[in-house]
Amino acid sequence: MNKQKKSSFRSKVVSLFVLIFVFNALVVGQASAYEQVPTAGVAVNGEMVDGIDPIKLNGEYYVPLINMAKILGYNHIQFESNTKTYEMTDGSTVVRTTMGGTRARRGDEFMNIDAPRWLNETAYVSLDAASALFNSYIYFKAENGSVQVEKPAQKYEVHAGDSLWRIAQAHHTTIQAIKDANNLTSNIIYPGQLLKLPARDKVKETEPVKEKQPVEVKDPAPTKDIRTQILNEAQQYIGAGYKFGATLNEAPNLFDCSSYTQFVFGNLGIQLPRTSREQAQLGTTVSLNNLQPGDLVFFTNHDLYSDGRVGHLGIYMGNGDMIHASSSRGVHIATNFMDINYWKNNYVFSKRIID
Repeated sequence: MNKQKKSSFRSKVVSLFVLIFVFNALVVGQASAYEQVPTAGVAVNGEMVDGIDPIKLNGEYYVPLINMAKILGYNHIQFESNTKTYEMTDGSTVVRTTMGGTRARRGDEFMNIDAPRWLNETAYVSLDAASALFNSYIYFKAENGSVQVEKPAQKYEVHAGDSLWRIAQAHHTTIQAIKDANNLTSNIIYPGQLLKLPARDKVKETEPVKEKQPVEVKDPAPTKDIRTQILNEAQQYIGAGYKFGATLNEAPNLFDCSSYTQFVFGNLGIQLPRTSREQAQLGTTVSLNNLQPGDLVFFTNHDLYSDGRVGHLGIYMGNGDMIHASSSRGVHIATNFMDINYWKNNYVFSKRIID
């Protein structure tokens, strides 16, 4: 090996070690800088629901990511050990975050967050990062040592690297709506600034964007027969329970709305993605007047999400009826669902995936 090649090789080795060192420093953080604090109660909208063991890192409160996710209904959790990346869903939206990374993903949107830390084989996130990930406003209440969760979020704390455009994208609204809600006269914002999120009528679901995305149907039977098979299969699970972020391993005893549709269609060889927002990207938009049995109907849920996102779906059965897995009743049939104010007020659109 000549001197030039040796020099190049050494340079690459040194660069590799530097990258590994930097990555580990970001992931692990300064272990000596954190301190244990007493177990904190977690209150969601003023109701104490659980407890959690936070730590304090560089003066900021951090909470165990998995515990926080499950408290907020993100029960379907996958971990990529090689990258230390967590992927979580409550059945509506997939959230992805990597230890040491300052960019996370919620659905199709990217957001800036405080870097999650990996300490003692546990993932921790700051309260501000948890707020952004889970569409909530989460803070520490010193008076009683509790972690308070306002869900859905009505406020957003600006992170380093944020812009009004990025915040508007992440919350399915407009720059002007954010400025109006906060009496802003310019687009200048700064880290730590607390912004009010626009009212519900100022947000709108921005997915699906992939119109006419095809769905493979392997069954050569006529479309009418396939639709009948879907309804017959769907009714086999009436009475099954509900769980946010239920996994397919928990089927057919427990479902959330999208794991239910995924399971029903999957049993007929029709593969749907995991979450309601991903399923909303399939097929072709159809009007309520043109619905056919087997079409999917989508709704938002203002009680859970402040960004107007698709938060629920069901299978149209015909005659104005819908079969779905709801958080209050599990799998059941909602007769004449558009005559029920809740569904009428939260309806977003319908999609046809069986042509």
